[in-house]
Amino acid sequence: MTKWTLGYSCPIALTISLVPALSPLMAQAAPLNAPPATGILDSLCYDYVPKIEKPSAGQDANAQPVEVDADRLEAKQGGTAVYEGDVKVRQGVRKFDSDYAQLDQKSRDVIAIGNIYYNDGQITVTSDKTLKSNLDTKNSELEEGKYQVHGSPVRGFAEKVTMTNNNQNITLEGAQYTTCPPGQEAWTLKAGSIDIDQSEVFGEAWNASLWLYDYPVFYFPYINFPIKDERKTGLLYPGYTQSSKNGMDITQPFYWNIAPNYDATITSRFMDRRGLMEQVEFRYMPDPAHVGSLYFENLADDKQYDETASLNQHLSDGHRYLLSARHTSMFMDNAMRVSVDYTKVRDQDYNYFNDFTPKVGTQVDNQLQQSLKAGYYQQNWNLDAEVRTYQILLASAQQPHELMPRINHNYYQQGNWYDLAWNTELTNFGYNNDQAIEQNKGEAYTGTRVYTAPTLTIPLVDEAGYFLDSQYKLMYTRYDQTVPDQMSSTFTNRFTPREGGDVTLEEGTITRVLPSFRLKGGMTFERDQQWFGEGANHTLEPEFQYLYVPYKDQDNIGVYDSTTMRQDYYSLFSDRRFAGLDRISDSNRLSLGVTTRIYDPAGDERIRLAVAQAFDFVAPRVKLYSSDELSTNTRSPLSFEGDAKINEQWYAHAGAQYDMEQRQISSANSALEYRHEKLISQLNHRFVRDANYDLDHKGQVTDLNQIGLLLTTPLDDRWHLYGGYYQELNQNVKVDRKVGLKYDSCCWSINFNLEWVNTPDNVNLTPTSERSLGIQFEMKGLGSVGTGSKGTSLDTEALPYIRPFNLRDQ
Repeated sequence: MTKWTLGYSCPIALTISLVPALSPLMAQAAPLNAPPATGILDSLCYDYVPKIEKPSAGQDANAQPVEVDADRLEAKQGGTAVYEGDVKVRQGVRKFDSDYAQLDQKSRDVIAIGNIYYNDGQITVTSDKTLKSNLDTKNSELEEGKYQVHGSPVRGFAEKVTMTNNNQNITLEGAQYTTCPPGQEAWTLKAGSIDIDQSEVFGEAWNASLWLYDYPVFYFPYINFPIKDERKTGLLYPGYTQSSKNGMDITQPFYWNIAPNYDATITSRFMDRRGLMEQVEFRYMPDPAHVGSLYFENLADDKQYDETASLNQHLSDGHRYLLSARHTSMFMDNAMRVSVDYTKVRDQDYNYFNDFTPKVGTQVDNQLQQSLKAGYYQQNWNLDAEVRTYQILLASAQQPHELMPRINHNYYQQGNWYDLAWNTELTNFGYNNDQAIEQNKGEAYTGTRVYTAPTLTIPLVDEAGYFLDSQYKLMYTRYDQTVPDQMSSTFTNRFTPREGGDVTLEEGTITRVLPSFRLKGGMTFERDQQWFGEGANHTLEPEFQYLYVPYKDQDNIGVYDSTTMRQDYYSLFSDRRFAGLDRISDSNRLSLGVTTRIYDPAGDERIRLAVAQAFDFVAPRVKLYSSDELSTNTRSPLSFEGDAKINEQWYAHAGAQYDMEQRQISSANSALEYRHEKLISQLNHRFVRDANYDLDHKGQVTDLNQIGLLLTTPLDDRWHLYGGYYQELNQNVKVDRKVGLKYDSCCWSINFNLEWVNTPDNVNLTPTSERSLGIQFEMKGLGSVGTGSKGTSLDTEALPYIRPFNLRDQ
């Protein structure tokens, strides 16, 4: 074999750019050469796909020297060089092989014949026919070329490829595209002719058809498609679902690429049991520091309300709609931030979210939130303000107070021997009394609250293995309160003492000054021990807290934003018994707790167990409402929390609160989870005593006593089963049931899921059962059609999957 090294630098003539030639037919933002979502056969399906190979940093591939190997070189008269027999051309990462190559030194024309192979690290092209090219113009013509994109399953074939204008313009005739492995072509996209101008965003194709195995299933006389990582205007893939509430539910989105930083999605949603809903989403980003979206959906005439108008006369015309706006702006190097979160449905449309499940809005306890926030943030201080209103989504619920506005200031200062924090808040609590009167719910009290609390923390001991901190706080609160004469019975009942008498709420100015002292300390003991035959580190961490706050009667103050805190291990070491500022509980309490942990040799936490209880020297006297019964219990529930990583497959969690006075468990939760590769199973249980969780609508207080079972597991290399089951034990009600089956091959998948869920009607609180069927078909690398998640999610409509293990890894 003879080897020549050319003294001049010239690029290999062929620069095939077939990567963007064939793409998904519908509008999309992702580039074609992005690897498609692959299934459970990743390692088996795509072991044939070559890796991407790039030139070394700082090297220009076109400037690299060209080396040519061939069995024989013949220089003919007129400046023609002929290479024959195992011709190999190398230029950096580029490789070009053929049986025969001819170069005309004058015209710079190149002809290659037989066993043509081209590889530039991004794509591989092969052909048994002829390649014609020109080194100067870069114009090329290839017959019957096969291509394989590197780092992606994308591959295909073209009967003829013509490239002109320095490879900017590409024409493919008889082109094919698929992501299926060779010999497993479940689907193929074929086109009679494709034109690509690489200076443009989109290419064009004529006579395109989608084939499933050997059968054509869809024909497109003409399509255009993105050839760059830019969005395009056009139809998105439709969605479909079937439910007992809405019937056949079909969505057809249209995507409008208005500008690089503006777009809109317009969706028609047809529900055969309700009617036609229009949905519009507009997104904007005039600047990276200013981002937002507007969303609106409208159902002009809900056919369901022809039958159920008596439940809500306000919606008897069947007109239902939702408006949502979200925006975030940042100024002054992100020191100043402004945000809007506004979502609202038509007044008294309590079941809107139950019926249509829109993916917008912030909901808390059947309340839809509308807020405007602004803040300025510095290292040692911050100032923020918020205006917030609510829309209730439960007919029987009382409307909450609004923040009109709340202004909050925080200051922090860390010294050599102290930490200083100062929180100040000014809040005006409003209430939509006009709407309350209109709905026959009565008026509510309103007020303005000023709160300020300087806090000094002095570490008394700060050594490795033990600490002791003291904290001193002075809390000043002033209320300017208005109490209406015609107040809602809900409020009068809450603020009437249990033993009888007048309403305790007072009109005018009320001040409250309370000091607070907290002493908190802890120690950490360590020892080495054996853990399943390995060395491990075992810790024992006792801690204590003493909290003193004197008693002050606060029944004359309205409750605007306060609730009772949930009792658990961590709340026992808080300095509050109530969330919010309207009630500051008296306290003369000692909290004791101990935590033990086991760390494996790698430093991962394998077990954590914690138990704690608080002891009141005097039972707290502050109540949330005057009508509440005063507890004389001087011991908190005994709280326990435990997490364990038993081995690499088994995890466990348990938590419980035991009422020492009633001698019964007040709440508990537990979970046992098994993981092995793609198999996940979990058995969980939740219990809360007297939680008002009444699925049978019997009008009585009930316990929440719920068990759940979740499973996702491969049945074999292609089939995957997943599902969830939640049962309310005391009421014998199936809260949610979901089962799904997914078939996942190398280049396509189909996913079925069926779900039954019990949801309460927010107008009359009667439980309603809904059944829904979801189907999704996906051709990987081309697109998907259907509804629901592509994966095998363990989330159900009623409850999300939670992995309740909070162990620290190294």
